[in-house]
Amino acid sequence: MNIKSPFVLKQIIEHRQLFTQLVAYIEEHDGDVEIPSRLYRSIVRQAIQTEANQGNDRERERIRYTLSEDNLLRERLIIRKDPARGTLVLAPFVVDMLRHFDIGRMRGLSQAGLEDLRDGLNQSLAAFQELPIDRENDDFTDELRLLRRRIQDTLGKMQESIAALEAQGNHLADQVEQQDVGSLEGAAETRRALENINRIYQRYILPALEFLDPKTRFKKGVPAITAIRRIAKLAGESDQPALNEEMQLSANAIQSYVKDIDSLRLSLERYVRQDRQQRQQYDAVERAFNAIRLATEERHDDSFRNLYIPVRHVAIQSPGTFAGIKRMRFARLEWHDIDHRADIEEFTDRRIEELRSQLDKAGSVAVDPARARRSEAELQEQLRQHEIQALLETWTIPDDCQDLHASLHEYLGSHLDDYTLNDLLEALDWIMALPDFKFHARFQHLEIAHGELALSYHPLIPREAPAMEITA
Repeated sequence: MNIKSPFVLKQIIEHRQLFTQLVAYIEEHDGDVEIPSRLYRSIVRQAIQTEANQGNDRERERIRYTLSEDNLLRERLIIRKDPARGTLVLAPFVVDMLRHFDIGRMRGLSQAGLEDLRDGLNQSLAAFQELPIDRENDDFTDELRLLRRRIQDTLGKMQESIAALEAQGNHLADQVEQQDVGSLEGAAETRRALENINRIYQRYILPALEFLDPKTRFKKGVPAITAIRRIAKLAGESDQPALNEEMQLSANAIQSYVKDIDSLRLSLERYVRQDRQQRQQYDAVERAFNAIRLATEERHDDSFRNLYIPVRHVAIQSPGTFAGIKRMRFARLEWHDIDHRADIEEFTDRRIEELRSQLDKAGSVAVDPARARRSEAELQEQLRQHEIQALLETWTIPDDCQDLHASLHEYLGSHLDDYTLNDLLEALDWIMALPDFKFHARFQHLEIAHGELALSYHPLIPREAPAMEITA
């Protein structure tokens, strides 16, 4: 008996709560489209049993014939069946339909998926640049049909991706807010939810923002929106105003999704920062506990006496022991275009004159030890700033610089003795005060670790003028 595909799809839709198990299997196996035949048969048996429990014998027999593997194979709803390996492959549109019914299991567009969409649009741009834009030309008509399919595919996948990311993000955010962090189980669940939020943020949100940004630079090709607008420009130059307008509207429709993605980024960024801070706190507490335990074991004499740790023990004196428990803050210094050598000489001359005057009046000079140490520290700080400024005056920012923090870190680390992350912050303050400084932050979190401290930052990349792609 051959039952047509509309009736088969109707049965699948009516029992979609069961058939979404196929989508769950595909997602759990990283998109493997081969489904075990026994899993499909089990789902069909569950559907038959559901009708049998309701006393619908006629409907039960209808499901048995309609959803049989041979019938789906004849109707091209199963595109391949391998009895030897016990696997089958459903038609892609059937899997997409089931994903539509189970948005909670849908995944956002990853870097690979977005790159595939961008490559397709760049291929269309290359084809339009080579072909004459003439609707009487069959090759042009084929390429135009393919371009429209690629644009619709991009719009559809972006919409599904946003819906899936929003659903997953809200679900994980609710888990974080509702868990009892006072219990070990609740804290573990919260940590797992925060890790999943961070994975969504890094794997799906940031790549989507780069995909939708027409200013993003790629090693090969141009951004997807730029490709469509260049096609629109070619159409306008070939006296095809309707096609020009169609492409411009398509580019605007794709770019409009940046608002939704940015809204998701803002809603998840708080949890991403919380996840990073929590990991740092856990690491800091663990390091402190291990250091204190080691020190206690060294002081233990098996009689439970003298269990106190000396204040000057290395475990207490080291700032890394409690790193992350309380954030270390560095005061912002505005010292661009300041001649530190002249300041030091002026301070020294004035101080010597004061000491000579005191010596003439009292016959001796009393030096406050605390003030002497403070003055020495200030002098060393000013000398350090002058040394950093001298290095930066001879340094040129690399032309291919895509991370100003990392470039400065590498340069200062190789030219400064006893280099610290505080030196990096001093250098950044000086460079950012330059009048020709043209860098902006990127939607990404990176970290530089040096010694016992780490710096979390948004990478600074060159700011470029936007390309003029709008046509009349």
